[in-house]
Amino acid sequence: MEPEFWHQRWKDNVLGFHLSEANPLLVANFKALALKAGSRVFLPLCGKTLDIHWLLSEGYRVAGAELSEIAVNQLFEDIKLKPTITNLGDLTHYSAKNIDIFVGDIFHLSRKDLGVVDAVYDRAAFVALPKAMRDRYAEHLTQLTQRAPQLLITFEYDQNLLQGPPFAISNLEVSQQYSDAYEVTLFASQAVAGGLKGKCDAVENVWLLKPAAQTKVFDEESIKLPQRGRWKVMLPVLALFILMGYLAYHYHWDAKFTAGGAVLAGLYTGLVTWLLGVITLIPIIGPLIAKILTMSFIWLLNAVGYFVSYIAIRRGYSKDVITYRGLTIALIIGMVIGYVFGSL
Repeated sequence: MEPEFWHQRWKDNVLGFHLSEANPLLVANFKALALKAGSRVFLPLCGKTLDIHWLLSEGYRVAGAELSEIAVNQLFEDIKLKPTITNLGDLTHYSAKNIDIFVGDIFHLSRKDLGVVDAVYDRAAFVALPKAMRDRYAEHLTQLTQRAPQLLITFEYDQNLLQGPPFAISNLEVSQQYSDAYEVTLFASQAVAGGLKGKCDAVENVWLLKPAAQTKVFDEESIKLPQRGRWKVMLPVLALFILMGYLAYHYHWDAKFTAGGAVLAGLYTGLVTWLLGVITLIPIIGPLIAKILTMSFIWLLNAVGYFVSYIAIRRGYSKDVITYRGLTIALIIGMVIGYVFGSL
């Protein structure tokens, strides 16, 4: 539908879509979203719906998008709030306590302007758009709200008997439009009393859309690049290995001793890598344990322990070394446990 169509409807006060009370389907089914008090609910193409009054009275915050400035002015008059009006370029932002309405084309509304929303209640937007615009709208809304859960209301009837809006939406179309991002459930249905506009039988469907589990996309947000500071650690380690190789060659160290040390170092490194790989397979806490065990501080603490143990044994304090190493291991275990619990 062209914007002028809706502007004319508001100018002529032809508001067959406007209910004189909060939508009973909203009141009866909104709890399915399981939102906490104070959650922010987005209503696309909201008009001056009394559903906003109901949501505010239930302790929710409301955000909405509406094409007609007439509708938004009437809305704020009805809820007896004086809005602060801000120009956002293509949009105008009307705001008051617990409510933000963006006036203009919803396709010009960005995620930055809208802000975070906890859920979407779509009673009048999806059904108001022809098929070509619904394709674009569904994708835009999903990205705009970052796949926030939705309560979606649609009509099902013979489109040949009545010209929309509201348009007839089949169950198949709802699934096709949203199943890539959501788990789509037909939550409730009821016949429209007296038929749609009194002209044809129709069913009103309530859909619950919950974000579907998705495989992570490897982009700059989901995969972390190696830290540039790593070279500050690895360069000295590499220099140490080169120095040890030079000393072994220059002072003619025993070849078996040198080769054995290199093999043992390789085996130790491989064993640690394998063990960390196994640990990361443990659900939830595995990656946390592996993360702390690979921290430079842990390796430094353990290396100091080995060095002190070597000195102590050479000086005849073998029994004390056992106690010391036990305390060191206990300290590391305590740090791991504390880090895991602090991160959960």
